[in-house]
Parts: sequence; structure tokens; C-alpha cells
Amino acid sequence: MKIITVALQKGGVGKTSTAVSLAVELSKIGKTIFIDADPQGNATTWLGIQTMTYEFADLLNGRCTLENCLIDSSIKNLSIIPTAGLGGDLKEYSENKAGGNQGKIKKTLKEVAKNYDYCVIDTSPSFGNFERSIFYATNEIIAVLQLDEFSKDGLQIFNDRLKTFINDNLDEDDPRPLFNKIVFNAKDDRIAQQSIILQQFKPLEDHGYKLYVIPVDQAYRKAQSAHITIQEFSGTKKETLETLAELAKDLK
Repeated sequence: MKIITVALQKGGVGKTSTAVSLAVELSKIGKTIFIDADPQGNATTWLGIQTMTYEFADLLNGRCTLENCLIDSSIKNLSIIPTAGLGGDLKEYSENKAGGNQGKIKKTLKEVAKNYDYCVIDTSPSFGNFERSIFYATNEIIAVLQLDEFSKDGLQIFNDRLKTFINDNLDEDDPRPLFNKIVFNAKDDRIAQQSIILQQFKPLEDHGYKLYVIPVDQAYRKAQSAHITIQEFSGTKKETLETLAELAKDLK
């Protein structure tokens, strides 16, 4: 059992695209569950789940069992715990209840993941009580960035907050979430500045980090519109699929 959280405090960088696509890749390796822990529910919508009896917030609030809110996807070995973007309760839970329920959230996530080889969690563009509570249960954290002038600051802020969370909340003998994988999303080779910025991150490799570069790929937008994964979409770039396969392999 490995719990993998895709996170960053900035929106619009491709967290959901990376999380969903990674979950699909991992389902080729082992039994996988995807948790939509972003109150916007974009991953749930992308995967074509239009109606649901229960959502993730219901599980956290004790209104349903795990079996009640599990949905089998069209992908072999991939199940989903959805979140309703419209009319859902996860936003209210994350803002008003997560702070006092860190232990419960950790226990719930561990219970969800125990029957799977991999659990992939998509989070909101925030670093609040809810996201920190998820990190309690997480084995590995993957950050997703875009190559713009703010990316170095964004990663530094995330890394500093993560270190503060670990130092302030975890005892010495508590397992630490591993953070050594960074995905750079939507790299455009036509923009020279992006290559320059990427080179500025290269020294991280000397400190144990691994960098993954996904090219700008219209397949994401088209696949999302069609409610299929990019692995099912015929026009996805070879480099995109190769990078995702490499990331999944490194998470084994």
C-alpha cells in the first residue's frame, strides 16, 4: 500500500491532469484507488462521473461506508472516491472541520488505501488544515509546476511549508512523507525562457530530486472534454505517455 498525494498551493499548474493520468498508469501495475480531494471536483467531472449517491465528504463525515462511495471506473484496476464540485460538501468540511480531525482523516485514508496497491490523491491549490491532514497519511508527495517566472518561488514556498508541517506536527519516530519528485507540466519547446528556467532547477538533481517534464499537449484538453483519459485518447504525445510511465515506474 502506497499513498501518493499530488499537491501545490498554486492553481492552474496541472495537478489534476497529472494525478488522474498517474493513477491510470499505476493501475497498469497494481490495484489503484483515486481520491478526488479537491472541492472543485474537476477530476470527478473529467472521469465522466455525473451522478453519485455519496462523495468523499460523506465518508469523512461518517454518513456512508467506504463501499457506499466507491465507484469503479472504466479503467481496469482503477476505482474512484468522487467529489461533487457543485453542491458538494467537501469545501465546507475542509474549511470548518479538518483542523480538529487530522487523526480521523489519516485513519480514513489508511482504511481506504489498505486494500489497494496504490492510492492517488488530488488536492486543492491550498496548504490549509485539510491538505496538511492528508499529508499525515501520505507516503509520497509529488509537486506539479509550470515553467514560468514564479515557479521557483512557488516550489520554495511549498517546500518551506512542508518542512514546517513536518517539524511542528510529526514526532521523531513518525514516518515522514517523501518529497523528491517534481513534475514540470506543459513545457513548450518554442519558448526559450522555459528551457532556461528548467536548467535553473537542474541542481536539485544533485540533492536527490528527480525531475519529470511533460510537454505542452492538447490531448489533455481534448481528453477532458471527451471525459476520457489521455491514455485512451489517440492523439496524446509519445513524450507525455513516456514521462507518466516513468513516474509510475519510479513509484513502485
